[in-house]
Amino acid sequence: MGATYLSLQLRMADRDTALAGLKSIAAANAGAGLQFYVTEPIENWLAVFPNFTPELERTAKTLSAQLDCLVLLLLSFDEDELYMMFFRNGKQLPWFKVGVGRKRSGKERDKIAAKLEALAEVCDAESRARLVSILADATNITFASDLLRSVCETAGIRNAFTSFDYLSRGERDGLAFPGEPTLVSG
Repeated sequence: MGATYLSLQLRMADRDTALAGLKSIAAANAGAGLQFYVTEPIENWLAVFPNFTPELERTAKTLSAQLDCLVLLLLSFDEDELYMMFFRNGKQLPWFKVGVGRKRSGKERDKIAAKLEALAEVCDAESRARLVSILADATNITFASDLLRSVCETAGIRNAFTSFDYLSRGERDGLAFPGEPTLVSG
């Protein structure tokens, strides 16, 4: 069993507004037990590490609407698969998963390219094309975290290699600092 990394990446630098939004969402869904660790923004990306609940997608939709920003849900699951979900204006855009050791070509590759257009505001067409090449041909990739690293490097995301569970145990490996993450709960 390998590492699992789960984060919501908010394309914004206003941490106070994000904290207020997360507190509101957690309070409105108190029965769901939503909790989040929130870091300081780095290069206009604010990392939020949610506990794993069925409310993740709804939370991301709500955040993208309330905060008027692009939200990426990144999940590198057990080093086998990378899931990417994009949210904007309260809506989930097309999402995809990439499994290590798998190759996609033709229409399947084109679908990845179309979905990565959601990153147009953060990286140019050439960078997105390189990312499509990496994600579409994962035959020589052993760990999903390597795919996650490629996404993060392309988009400029610096805080994605941890999760709520690791942070709850006091583990800070995988965090790019400054500062200690803030816990938000309902």
